[in-house]
Amino acid sequence: MFWTADRIYSQGIEQAQQRIYEFFLEVVRHKEPEQVLTSFKCLFIGFGDRQNPEISQALDQILTAYNEKEFFYTLRRCCYIIINNWTVSNNRIYIQSLIDIFNHSSIYKQTTSVKLRTLRAWLQIFTKSEDFQALKLFTLHTENQSSLEQNWSSRYASYLLTNQYINPESSLEQRQAANLLAQQMKEKFKFDLAMYTARSNHHSSPQNQQNNPTSLSNNVLNLVTLILTKKSVLNCQSLANNFLANVKDLSYQESKLSFLQYLDFSITDPEISETVQIKLNDVLLDLHAERNEYSINSFLLLKTSKILINEIISSDRGQPTELFNILLHHTNPINFVVLLLKFLLLSDALRPHIELRIASIIKYYSKYSESKCKSLIAFIDMLNIAFAIYAGETRYNIVRMTPYQLSVSKDDDTRCDSQISQFDAREYRIFSQIR
Repeated sequence: MFWTADRIYSQGIEQAQQRIYEFFLEVVRHKEPEQVLTSFKCLFIGFGDRQNPEISQALDQILTAYNEKEFFYTLRRCCYIIINNWTVSNNRIYIQSLIDIFNHSSIYKQTTSVKLRTLRAWLQIFTKSEDFQALKLFTLHTENQSSLEQNWSSRYASYLLTNQYINPESSLEQRQAANLLAQQMKEKFKFDLAMYTARSNHHSSPQNQQNNPTSLSNNVLNLVTLILTKKSVLNCQSLANNFLANVKDLSYQESKLSFLQYLDFSITDPEISETVQIKLNDVLLDLHAERNEYSINSFLLLKTSKILINEIISSDRGQPTELFNILLHHTNPINFVVLLLKFLLLSDALRPHIELRIASIIKYYSKYSESKCKSLIAFIDMLNIAFAIYAGETRYNIVRMTPYQLSVSKDDDTRCDSQISQFDAREYRIFSQIR
């Protein structure tokens, strides 16, 4: 092995970074949160920690190298080391204080020191970056964060965190922290939904009533009941199993035709239904045509599913597709939810991709007021409910309390789609239990 100047330089930076990481791991695990905050502020804002000169020297080495990229990586990883440990130890309330450090007035003060001037310039750049916005996601839903201060999109932070925990370029600590927080948010929603649906069946005093975990007002019970009783939804899992079994022996071209039949997007408006079917067919027809004669496999099926999901939700630039606008604004949102649910039931591995695309839609619309995004918000709430019911560990069972004749007519199913507001939830009781 030949040691070049570049390799020696690179190893020196890595060693300096490692010393800083180990320092904050030790501090966050054994010191009080206030002491952690003081150490972080002294190092990254004050550019010096008299009690830990070795760590100050390590940061000095990174600044001397004038490597902006490595500095930002070091700063981010230290933040996530702290956030990750505070999330595990139930000290998330202090994350806001960590973020507030970057608002310190000294960051914007002039100085004659070249290194300190460089540090402050980089910190100013960092506070305007997407990386800093990603950090701020971890302050949402903490006890000291008022919902009045938050944009409507913050309610769906579990989606916005997706890119952080599936991105291989994120540090291990960032992936762990993002995944843990996203899962906690999902579990809380599922628990709140189960409690709400269970307690809303009974008349109780206002102080004992469970809060509605969605923005759908109290009509959420009608929606949950509708999703649970809709024949096409109840049949989705068996349809997915049959599709997977049937395509095993098919060529890729044959499986694409079968895929289109599986999705089977039929709604009350034949014109819209035809438009959606034609667009999906056009995508599938040209997709990997060079592999049409090959046998289908799980990798190719997942790749095909992801491309279709992209076509249905958002482009690579994060803009909503034409199909998304059609499905959101010109059909019953339940149909859109069921379509995405059909993908999810093929493989759990598709859920992060669906959530990543939904996150891009949330970001795109977050610049608009909540009043202008009511359709989108309602759709996301419906999707959350469907995921909680069909992809969660809570089993929802429904019992109709009044006698009726079971009908399997397609017309009845269509009427069920178009008459949510007329659905009488008083005729039903929902019971939830752990699977």
